[in-house]
Amino acid sequence: MAGLSESLRQVLDVAGVRTAALVDIGTGMVVSSAGDAAGAFPAVAAGLADEARSAMSAFGPAGQGGDLDEVAVITEGRFLLSTILDSRPGEGLLLFVDLDLARTNMALASWQVGQAASALLA
Repeated sequence: MAGLSESLRQVLDVAGVRTAALVDIGTGMVVSSAGDAAGAFPAVAAGLADEARSAMSAFGPAGQGGDLDEVAVITEGRFLLSTILDSRPGEGLLLFVDLDLARTNMALASWQVGQAASALLA
């Protein structure tokens, strides 16, 4: 678990990241997190896991339009990014990252988080 926590802390190096967490898609529960996980963070992570499950079911089985890679939610002050690490019907893992919208370049952050995600479970 120390390696996983260290990998999540490396995601915090992306400009604007407040929190990074590994979330179980099937349950919406936070497996591990790093950064400022205050307030409604677990509820937000669970909601984004629901969003990922809904999007995956809407796209149908893998190979029929491609696998879901990423879900992004933008609010007035936040950029919430969920990168799918591993997915199977009704289960899998996602990397959830909460970024300060004023301090981040969304395209660059998405690319950097994607790079970190590929190494997270290696």
